[in-house]
Amino acid sequence: MSKEAKLQIPISTKLKSDLESKADEIGLSSVNELARLILTYFINSNLNISFSSLLKDEYYEIADEELEKAIKEGIEEHKQGKTRTLDFSRSIHDQLMGK
Repeated sequence: MSKEAKLQIPISTKLKSDLESKADEIGLSSVNELARLILTYFINSNLNISFSSLLKDEYYEIADEELEKAIKEGIEEHKQGKTRTLDFSRSIHDQLMGK
């Protein structure tokens, strides 16, 4: 008998709907299946995460002015073809802030 743990993540209904559409588009049966796939690849170090488009305000509200500035700078760097590699064993926030 396998043991399972439930992970609950509060998200907007718009994001959930968009995730359901995207999961279906790539042949997955549910958002849960998509999350399991991404998390499995992540923990096995088989996932390279990069941000290639702007964050949509409807999904993410920026509360930290420093972080908002770093994101805007990152978008400009992306437009210029620059990239950053993030180390997931350290705080992403600290890395974006140059700490």
